[in-house]
Amino acid sequence: MKKSNIWLVAFLFALPFILFSCDETDGVVDPYADWTERNQRFIDSIANVAKSNPSEWKIVHTYKYPPQSLLGGEVNEYVYCKILESGDGEKPLFTDTVAVNYRGRLIPLYDGTTVVFDQSYQGDLDSSTAVPTEFAVSNVITGWATALQSMHAGDRWMVYIPSELGYGEMKQATIPANSTLIFDIDLVDVIPLK
Repeated sequence: MKKSNIWLVAFLFALPFILFSCDETDGVVDPYADWTERNQRFIDSIANVAKSNPSEWKIVHTYKYPPQSLLGGEVNEYVYCKILESGDGEKPLFTDTVAVNYRGRLIPLYDGTTVVFDQSYQGDLDSSTAVPTEFAVSNVITGWATALQSMHAGDRWMVYIPSELGYGEMKQATIPANSTLIFDIDLVDVIPLK
């Protein structure tokens, strides 16, 4: 065999391996690519929907004072709440404890996958069998506390929390930094501070 034919055979033998290795890296999309920008676009789109549908949505300003925007930069100070069910019970205070059923998730990934990072029930919420979890309002992230203090016992809201009112730039175990947090919150009861 000629020397040039050996190189041709070697190249043709190696070609599938080269193509296969390219396919592995080229076809894989980082599910968290452009995460900060995607989350900002998502919360901006939710804000637009909430502003356009005031009968179905509630826009709640953070309870934190002074306003975070005074600390500099553009900061989203609002929690966007889609009202799923309305109750007529008590509203919790910051010093109260609440009994809630909840599920927390991230915005959908590129492939449409939903990442649930925390929940108090499995499957669909069945209020008759779900066992509520108790939290002190003062011990949850700012976005949760903001929403809870606007809810009545019996309310069920889908709550959209911008990263500034969630964990911000801090990465959590299953929550990337700069994540919008989406919670389905069913406020079952308010337990006043004694």
